[in-house]
Amino acid sequence: MTRRDPSSHAAAGISTAAIADAALAVIRASGVDGLTMRSVAERLQVRAPSLYHHVHNKSELLDLVARNAFDQFTADKTAYVELGSVDEWIAVTKAGALELRAFYAEHPGLAGLIQSKATPDRDQGEGSRAELVRAQIQSLVDLGVPESRARHIFEVSARWTLAAVVAESPGSTDLFSDGLNLFLDGVRARLQELAT
Repeated sequence: MTRRDPSSHAAAGISTAAIADAALAVIRASGVDGLTMRSVAERLQVRAPSLYHHVHNKSELLDLVARNAFDQFTADKTAYVELGSVDEWIAVTKAGALELRAFYAEHPGLAGLIQSKATPDRDQGEGSRAELVRAQIQSLVDLGVPESRARHIFEVSARWTLAAVVAESPGSTDLFSDGLNLFLDGVRARLQELAT
């Protein structure tokens, strides 16, 4: 039987999920600017070349983080599946936006990264981000909103939240919350028109 080098990706048990988790831990400690292949490898306790089986460079590492940063939001995904009214959609969206804001505050620079990778087709493909986006769009469709409008409302809502987080100054929590309430009041009115 051939013995594997313990630093190999297979022997170390590295998965893309583990790499994404390690990258998020680095971002939490050092911000997006402190994220390197070496820092992720150190967090995983492997040599940096072991990561290259899954990600070829920092750009791919950033893409992986953007696709898989939302694993902790599975409860939100489930909540969107179980909605029965526009008011419930607004409540889940508001709670999710506040939770997302706190998540971004713990991961310096991540909101800007996610904003730079925000595309209209981000519900396609794999990863926790795509799953959450699909659930949000489908919940609107299930409430009677035409799919093209559901996609548009999701996109506007997601971009507003990201932009508000990126623009936020430390200690300005009231501005974010007040802006979110005002924004969602307008979304509620639009959804009530579309879902009738």
